[in-house]
Amino acid sequence: MNVRWTVLASAPVLLLAACGSGSGGSGASSEGKGAQVQVVASTNVYGNIVQQIGGAHVAVTSILSDPNVDPHEYEASTKNAAAVSRSKVVVDNGVGYDDFMNDLVKNSGANPTVVTVSKVLGITGKNPNPHLWYDVPQMPKVASSIADALAKADPANAAEFHANAKKFATSLDPIEKATQAIKSKFTGTEIAYTERVAGYLVDNAGLKLGIPASFAQSVEDGDDPSPADTKAFTDALTNHTVKALIYNSQVTDKQTDALKQDAQTAKVPLVPVSETMPTNAKDYQAWQLSQVQALQKALEESQ
Repeated sequence: MNVRWTVLASAPVLLLAACGSGSGGSGASSEGKGAQVQVVASTNVYGNIVQQIGGAHVAVTSILSDPNVDPHEYEASTKNAAAVSRSKVVVDNGVGYDDFMNDLVKNSGANPTVVTVSKVLGITGKNPNPHLWYDVPQMPKVASSIADALAKADPANAAEFHANAKKFATSLDPIEKATQAIKSKFTGTEIAYTERVAGYLVDNAGLKLGIPASFAQSVEDGDDPSPADTKAFTDALTNHTVKALIYNSQVTDKQTDALKQDAQTAKVPLVPVSETMPTNAKDYQAWQLSQVQALQKALEESQ
């Protein structure tokens, strides 16, 4: 699905009039808590990581947080703009995923330290997969950059921020262990996905895409896949040449629903993934681990 963001009403008067935290943010509004560092994250994925690193010293507003809403259709609001106007640190994804953040920062009148994850990871190229938070082995670099930004805003607690970043990095070990368990047993196994949401996980687990990559690209771009790509996808499910179907649970349409039905008929296990962190997830680590475990279970069932 192509990224379609809209920033609404960024005039200074509106910024001053709005209040509160972003919808479903991982932290509360910090009015009356002036000692806290005000942070705005483009999604609750990064918001949760910031909260783990900053602890009680940060107040986090996460703009994208509803797992029942297509993130690509999201419209940033004056409430979001107001949060950015108060911020000392902003965390966004980059590579076209959340370009609305650029406008929010530019029109905010503030001068926050901006941590752009794609820049931290050195992601370049014409068409990189923007779902960077699924590349779990790279997240310690992101955590370290967030700690640096928080330390700049709040030098007195710099040591705690960096210690929490290291703790976060260590806490990712179970996810890496589970991913490597898939790789050791299923390297080269073909799977299908409707979008590249979990593409980094697929690569890290040593799995292969068993349907035309152009199908997922068309979906991501908001275009209809070609009849040839659709037939190849359906055939891969019907003939069980792919061992799991990973689909974006936040973005569905008649075509993806039909593919899910084809998979169920062919007894190809379904693995739902999401772009934002579910509200019932304990934290980023628990969410990612549960999805890796779901993928492993699906591959086991397909044997």
